[in-house]
Amino acid sequence: MISASRARAESRFSEIERRQQKALSEQQQAMNAVDANTARLKALRLAKAEADVREAEELKQSRAAKLAKHRAKD
Repeated sequence: MISASRARAESRFSEIERRQQKALSEQQQAMNAVDANTARLKALRLAKAEADVREAEELKQSRAAKLAKHRAKD
């Protein structure tokens, strides 16, 4: 049979382990949330950069078309 003091010690030890597991789980969740947010922001940044490149190309083509039209009039 287990002594009362040993039973209390094991009970305390198991409680400490549960708290540590809970803290680690919460830390992991927080890190996962940060990682997800970082990935989302990176995707948005890349999409904006791509849109900016497309917009610049469209503007360049538009200006070239206007210039060609203007030169054709002359």
